[in-house]
Amino acid sequence: MQRTDDIPELIRQLRVPPSAELDARVRVAIRQAERTAPIASLSNEPSLWALLIMIMKHKTIRYTLGGALGLAVLAALILNQSTTSAWAIEQAIEALEKYNAVRMTGATTAGGPAAPAELWARADATGSRSAECLARSDSFTAWVKDNKTYVYDHARNTVLVEPAITMGLNPWLGPKFLTTLSKLPNYNAVEGADPATGQKRILVTASLESATGPQSFLIEFDATTKLPVTMTHWLNLDRRGAPDFSFDKIVYFEDLPDSAFQFEPPAGVSFVEKPLTIPDANLPMLSNPKSGISAEGLTREEACRRLLEQFWSAVLNDDLARIRQLCPVTATWPDRLLLDLMAEDEAVELLRIGPIEKEGQSRLGALALVPSRIRCSDGRVREVNIIVQFRETDQGASCVVHGNYGHTVVVE
Repeated sequence: MQRTDDIPELIRQLRVPPSAELDARVRVAIRQAERTAPIASLSNEPSLWALLIMIMKHKTIRYTLGGALGLAVLAALILNQSTTSAWAIEQAIEALEKYNAVRMTGATTAGGPAAPAELWARADATGSRSAECLARSDSFTAWVKDNKTYVYDHARNTVLVEPAITMGLNPWLGPKFLTTLSKLPNYNAVEGADPATGQKRILVTASLESATGPQSFLIEFDATTKLPVTMTHWLNLDRRGAPDFSFDKIVYFEDLPDSAFQFEPPAGVSFVEKPLTIPDANLPMLSNPKSGISAEGLTREEACRRLLEQFWSAVLNDDLARIRQLCPVTATWPDRLLLDLMAEDEAVELLRIGPIEKEGQSRLGALALVPSRIRCSDGRVREVNIIVQFRETDQGASCVVHGNYGHTVVVE
């Protein structure tokens, strides 16, 4: 952790008027924290398959909600006590059970000056991810409709369209997510008091690799309500530099009307299909020649079918070693986490693998988007879109599973 003596600047970022008394209190806390705060490991940690598509993958809608970085840095210094029995994540899980909708507010840079932003979202029937969602800022508006994602670029008067739900809170900021969060090996919770207000706070941190790239985040809980009150996210493993996004206010609702998620772009805008891409940060994991299967002598359609037949066979048989070999992004995930994520849809039968629906390109080679239909233990049929990465190496052509593309969708 980098030391700073510029206490007034930190307080300014917190939007709290500086004072000599507060300055002195913070300096004492910082000196104590430097002597006693535990050092967190910054090594690569296991990832969640789709954690934060809550993190919008579109470059134009990766937001940094202003002012919260100062809060994150200061809180990390001040809240250095070990969590005691006065607070446990099980209490937060119970507190969130009755809420099915949320509004998050802050500010966004989106590649430019900070601007206000807000996100409205409603959980789906499973409580695993959001269904309806609407995000707004001065430069973009993004929304979900009919299982598609739309991003309206105000400056270009253009709407980018993706044939899947690729934005929103996935996983949903609710009981299932917090349960999974608590199982991460680098999950850490510290308890303390806000020096400006005296309010008791709990700070939770974690970092991970995922199909959407390396991620680290910080969630602040109110010790009285047990609810998350702020959230900050970085596109790296060690909460380094400016955050990708940060919500400095979270309001919960038991539900919201449909009108809260509706948006109609201005007349005359151009609708453009968004290219199929994957994060560059994941390419090293996908380049291992021992992962995936050979594609020599096969068409892309044939290679995708063979790869996904083997992948789904491994999923249905809980063959974790084979899953990790075919989908190398999961290589470092602990067994319990991988099994929990597989259990979200509880696939019991592979019904069909469809043809390639969309193609793209990464620095490793061609990308293919392929739908699969599975029957789940609840009897429902779900469609799962999977991205396949092709590689050309000295050992010949091969392909691997990169991960899911957007949310799974109930089709029957």
